[in-house]
Amino acid sequence: MKYFLSFLIGAITAAGGVFLHLSYPPFGLILGLAGTAATFWSVGKYYGKKRYRIAALAGWLIVLNDATTFGEGGELLVQGDTIGLTFLASSLAVVVIAIFLPAKS
Repeated sequence: MKYFLSFLIGAITAAGGVFLHLSYPPFGLILGLAGTAATFWSVGKYYGKKRYRIAALAGWLIVLNDATTFGEGGELLVQGDTIGLTFLASSLAVVVIAIFLPAKS
């Protein structure tokens, strides 16, 4: 159950970041990155193990993969422009850093 909840939290976080990164540039991007970092850190803090962060990463990656491919109507949520590529690169860096932060003190 913890794995499923971590997966779901990661997916919801990615969806929030995808929708925020284009709203009010650059503040939406910054808010999306801060929320992503806080969520991944919180998953590790709450559950205490890195494997739950990895489960959240799996959900996060699935949503981002879907957001960067064309939908049935030809829509693309994360575009290949400066803001979209900045979001993808910086959010991946934030997630990797948040995964390797110590979970319990």
